[in-house]
Amino acid sequence: MTSNSSTTDPVSSDHTPDGPERLLRRLERVPKVAVFLSVLILTIAILMTPGKAGAVLTLVLAGASAYLVYATWPRQTARASRLARVVVVAALVTLGVGKLFL
Repeated sequence: MTSNSSTTDPVSSDHTPDGPERLLRRLERVPKVAVFLSVLILTIAILMTPGKAGAVLTLVLAGASAYLVYATWPRQTARASRLARVVVVAALVTLGVGKLFL
């Protein structure tokens, strides 16, 4: 490989951030209290909403959590941290699917 090629290097500092990086940069600017309160309100809505509407809310939260786990996976080096995040996503998916049938 030659270093004088004019192809775009995806690792260079002038590349446009992809979806996960863009999301993480945007979330860094949001106050931590706002994120906490948003998840708390969504969790209360999930617990209070029965049936398919509650299942959809649960699966939306599971999807958002799964995307954040995917986006932050390379930054998490501790095995316990990764395992805990996967367990939380699996629990949310299980709860969401369970609410579909209740």
